Amino acid sequence: MMGWLALAGLAWAAVETSRLVERRLSPAAASTERGIRIAVISLALVVFSMLVLGAVARLTVAGEFALQAALLASALVLTRSAVSSPGQREDGEDLARLPTLPIAIIGALLAFAVAFAIAYAPLTLYDSLSYHLFFAARWVQDHAIAIIPTPFSDEAQAYAPGNGELYLAWLMLPVHGDALARMGQFPFGLLGAVTLFALARRLGASPERAIYPAAFFLLSRPVVEQMMGANVDLICAALFLTTVYLIVTAVDRGGPADWALAGTSFGLYLGTKYLALVFAPVLLMVALARGFRARMLWAVPAAAAFSLPWYARNWIVAGSPIYPASLTIAGMTLARGAYDRAAMLNTVFHTTDPRLFAVMAARAFGPPLALLWLPLALVGWRAMARRGWWPHGVIALLPMVMVPLYWYGLPVNVDARFLLPAIGPALLPLAFVFPSSSRLIMLVRAILVAGMVWLVVGAPVTIPMAVPWYMKDWLSLNGLVRPAYLTWFGATATAMALAWPLIRTAKRFAMPIATSVVLCTSAGLAVASAHEDHASGDILDTTSPYIRSEHLDAWRWLDDNLRGATIAYTGINLPYPLTGDGLTNRVVYVAIDGRQRWRFHDYDRAYRSGRFDPLPPLLATSSGELKPVAVRAGWREDAVRPRYERMQGNRDAWVFGLETTNVRYVFVSALSMYEVDYVWHNDGGFPIEDDWAKAAPAQFQLVFKNARVHVYEFGQGSRS
Repeated sequence: MMGWLALAGLAWAAVETSRLVERRLSPAAASTERGIRIAVISLALVVFSMLVLGAVARLTVAGEFALQAALLASALVLTRSAVSSPGQREDGEDLARLPTLPIAIIGALLAFAVAFAIAYAPLTLYDSLSYHLFFAARWVQDHAIAIIPTPFSDEAQAYAPGNGELYLAWLMLPVHGDALARMGQFPFGLLGAVTLFALARRLGASPERAIYPAAFFLLSRPVVEQMMGANVDLICAALFLTTVYLIVTAVDRGGPADWALAGTSFGLYLGTKYLALVFAPVLLMVALARGFRARMLWAVPAAAAFSLPWYARNWIVAGSPIYPASLTIAGMTLARGAYDRAAMLNTVFHTTDPRLFAVMAARAFGPPLALLWLPLALVGWRAMARRGWWPHGVIALLPMVMVPLYWYGLPVNVDARFLLPAIGPALLPLAFVFPSSSRLIMLVRAILVAGMVWLVVGAPVTIPMAVPWYMKDWLSLNGLVRPAYLTWFGATATAMALAWPLIRTAKRFAMPIATSVVLCTSAGLAVASAHEDHASGDILDTTSPYIRSEHLDAWRWLDDNLRGATIAYTGINLPYPLTGDGLTNRVVYVAIDGRQRWRFHDYDRAYRSGRFDPLPPLLATSSGELKPVAVRAGWREDAVRPRYERMQGNRDAWVFGLETTNVRYVFVSALSMYEVDYVWHNDGGFPIEDDWAKAAPAQFQLVFKNARVHVYEFGQGSRS
């Protein structure tokens, strides 16, 4: 209980400080805009406080309270004389004009999403378990930000910008658990929808029409799935939208405070994911659409404050700001990383076949939404273009410019979630599909509402098309809600529709009431679905993260039997579930070559200098992603997975590492499809640690076993 009270106190302090700062900087014209500004400033305060405390190894609840209190006190001093500007317009009338049916469908889906997340998160997104939540948990446990090795996964994950992980760590810190962090992207789904509504309103759409881009954004399958998990893709996409909106307002108003706030959003965006760099030119295009102005420079220090620390750390520590990749411009290498672009293209997940782009775009929207969106968007784009270059033409151009950046700028260009930042701008034309005839307006509204129902219901068919093996399920037209629960969804939507007249007339209390309605409904759905026989309460039809049942069984056994233990993992990079409820277990990777303090950049630097020269027979070889590389001596620029950490191994060095890190249990998983062809393994597919443990039964007692997981207790009495 104290942890929850502490989290509520920290949240109140951040929001109150943000409200005071926002009022001081520049009072907004409408409450939706104020909400966007406050959300961006609140995230900035969270990231700033966690980054400062983590950098000095003081990442504690007391430290966070002290820093947040200091920030709040400073805001109170600076805003004593601040007053709201005259003529400030509240948009309660916008709320009152929103149509009931779209709101009811959205409200019901949000309730279903929260109920689903309560039951299944964080086992909904693979990367949440691989590193997003794991990094956040380790930072909370260690009270410091550090580079966490990922030896059985993409090495770039350990060096990627971490603003999203800092936010997840902030949610974990007071409660020492992931009760909220496991669905930490949920608020960013709402922020993205509100920002789309505000953008549509700024472009001249009425509230009744501006709601549709926001509604379809929340009904997009990738957005729904991201809201129920703890990746950072939706955080990145929402910050892209807030940056677009704040840049547009800054261009129109031109005040230093407006540009500083736009720069803050831009910095948070750049500090969230390497992907942000690919789409950054689009944001610069929006900023310069009406020419350069000196006041734009106010955005530079704000953007640098929330992004530069990550890139500067990489440059100083590892040699490249975008490590492990090299920084190359116009063919000139400015900073050398572990591999170049050619290595990153050495993957089955890069394609040059333009015919596959339609499949990727459909996946990015969700195929049912893509089929509905395309004809309507063509009509809406035409209407937007007729309204002039600024801002309508520029905003309409955004997704079109983002497509080639995605196609040519991203090495892994078949991962459709990397298109998520483009989905919001692409949906804006839906606010401008309405004709002038009142009869046709009613028809278009009916089509849009029917489209929303179609996304929920779907159809049990797949669009036939010859695609690569990893795309085989990408063109399914299944709905978001499983058929067995459509009646429940209809009842929930009806209840939301009945509650909407009360909510929209509540004005200042509309948000608390709406939140309470959704959460209470979600709690009821979670409890009721747990007692149903339909698919074990699986109320939403979501994309599987493809986690093997053997791992699920092993994690359940750990939850039931281990608390307060130090666990060493090997074989697969899914360490987060081993931390247990309440983050009670400390999870580490113990190097097999004795270099426990080395990180990937240490191996890379030593390899290039000749200080690390592993001799055959090697326990691991280099590769791309599911693709081999040419066997050669010297620096492996052509290997996106060099596997330096696994090339050499010594049982005594490994055991000594277990002892010095106080490991009690060793979790050995069979190697994944990415590793098994390039890493030494026994007949069962397990890495060499499994054979070492089997060879010393006096030290290693097998306490759990199935086809893909072995768990050993490392005996306390037998330690040297």
